[in-house]
Amino acid sequence: MRPAPAKQVVRYTLAIDSSEAMVPSTGWSGRVAISPDGSRLAYFGGPRSRLLIRTRNELHAIAVPGTEGATSPFFSPDGRQVGFLRDFIVQIASLDGGPPITVLDSLTGVSGASWGPDNFIYADAFSDLKGLVCVEAKPGAGPRWFTTLDTARGEIDHAWPDVLPNGKGVLFTVRFRGKNGAKGRISHAIAVADIPSGKHRVIVKDAMYARYASSGHLLYVTANKTLMVVPFDQNSMKVTGEPTALTQGMRLGLGGSADLAVSGTGTLVYATGVGRGDQELVWVTRDGKTQPVDPDWPGSYLGFPALSPDGKWLAVARVVVDESFSIWIKRLDRGPSIKLTLDGNDNYGPVWTPDGRSVTFLSTLATGATDLWTKRADGGAQAVMQLHEKWNLSNPRWSPDGQWLIFQTDIASPGSGDILAIRPGIDTAPVPVVATTFTEMSPALSPDGRWLAYISNETGEDAIYVVPFPNTGTARWAISGGAGTEPLWSHRGNELFYRDGSGNLVAVAVNTNPIFSLGRSTALFSAAGFTSFRFTPQYAVAPDDQRFLMIRPLETSTDKLIVVENWFEELRAKSRK
Repeated sequence: MRPAPAKQVVRYTLAIDSSEAMVPSTGWSGRVAISPDGSRLAYFGGPRSRLLIRTRNELHAIAVPGTEGATSPFFSPDGRQVGFLRDFIVQIASLDGGPPITVLDSLTGVSGASWGPDNFIYADAFSDLKGLVCVEAKPGAGPRWFTTLDTARGEIDHAWPDVLPNGKGVLFTVRFRGKNGAKGRISHAIAVADIPSGKHRVIVKDAMYARYASSGHLLYVTANKTLMVVPFDQNSMKVTGEPTALTQGMRLGLGGSADLAVSGTGTLVYATGVGRGDQELVWVTRDGKTQPVDPDWPGSYLGFPALSPDGKWLAVARVVVDESFSIWIKRLDRGPSIKLTLDGNDNYGPVWTPDGRSVTFLSTLATGATDLWTKRADGGAQAVMQLHEKWNLSNPRWSPDGQWLIFQTDIASPGSGDILAIRPGIDTAPVPVVATTFTEMSPALSPDGRWLAYISNETGEDAIYVVPFPNTGTARWAISGGAGTEPLWSHRGNELFYRDGSGNLVAVAVNTNPIFSLGRSTALFSAAGFTSFRFTPQYAVAPDDQRFLMIRPLETSTDKLIVVENWFEELRAKSRK
């Protein structure tokens, strides 16, 4: 019998309607996935940044409800469900319809997840200096740590997992702080971890975003944006040949994100583009009009913006090229800037002291713990440790009189997100402010220091509440009337801002004298295209309460999405040469 003729390789650029265009790229999250049979493409796009499913024989995509602002899609092994990530949340949705189901609401970040044949989802962990986590794909399943960082070799992150089809191991990207563990610039490598032990070893150096191809190959992207392929045996989990370059000019983010997917049937999808996920700061008015703060001051990463009390200075976590997270101080709008932290640690979460002279920030140590430090904003003195605890901390906030320093325990750490406070120079240990069996996060004090807004998930979804401060147990008011995150007060204290479940920035009128009461709630504008974090605000309110300092991707969505059908035939032809 004659062998079946080889299938024709078909390569084309996928035409996507402008109303369904992919969201702009970021350095830390993924955008595309393909179903195992190659019939469906999942990506995030459209004006509401929702998960879109494009069937091969259709001209338009269908939006999955309830997926606004999520990222990093991945398919179930049978292709009937699709998963996606939010900050600390793993959710799955059936392609037959129905609302998304929450599998896990803690631990996970946004840098990739993969659904294995054992029905476990392997995902990136949000906390610095943590490995991958895994959780069974069902509601309420208990997560566990899967991999452990080799800190002796300088490993600081495990991300972008891809479970092998035989279920023996997981491919993922290792991020190092400098080559050979030295502090400084970031480098990457591809590793494979054994299931179930989680023990891992590096298999390809200077590479990131590995995807397994059932032809017996490994796809990955190099630092110079070249898409490579190398023979790989999933049984021995070893590279078995020499790598070959496939194409150049891949879209590659700072955090190792790429738009790359391959189906079990041989359909390859990838995006090219010059962008690496840079971001910019913008002013946004109450009616949604935008104006860049300083076009000449982008960052590979920008986050946790904080305005000084007079509104003239900005403190922000910023990454430039392949460095660690650092705190920068910038004169607004187009004034000079200084890099405040120079220690090589990941520093983030800045907040100004009430006098506007210093900045308190978080610093992640080699042990994985997070300390609180305060340093003069002009950089003229050494930083002073404000607080050291065994667990991770986040979201520091000073009371207006400077008497209290409020913060939350990391929701990926023991305590599961409690809000604590300490009076520096008075208390010897933090005291609970809002601490229950549920997750509390994102504390925000009113300008007069009498009221504390925060998020709780006690109803099954994140919602915003207000309590008196410091006597938080005497009363409580529900603010968001449903899903809500990122609460911040107006400077006059007569409004409370937050993001609702549809991605809108909402203003709620409040009265705090003589007692607390709520007024009208108004959706100001859609904030779906701006950076958001579930656990901490990613915007700041201008002193006049008429503008908001926000962060958005710098690049527009002009990346080309390339589809190669029957790509395995091309590999076989090359191997015969």
